[in-house]
Amino acid sequence: MAFLTRWLQFLRFLEGLLELLDFLATPLGLIAGVGIGLYSMLVGLGIDASAAATLAGSVALVLSCLITRPDF
Repeated sequence: MAFLTRWLQFLRFLEGLLELLDFLATPLGLIAGVGIGLYSMLVGLGIDASAAATLAGSVALVLSCLITRPDF
């Protein structure tokens, strides 16, 4: 019975992981992933958190404008 409980927990984890990957495949998920990844990389390099957040937010905003550009 314990094995079946663990197996069910594993399957729920996989389902949640697939939902996350589906979200990351959308334009909003791509923008969020790039912003969070760039922020964590900059903080890891030793840049203070406010400067890293500003730079990562700016890059994410530019990426958002490029991806969601309307066709006139």
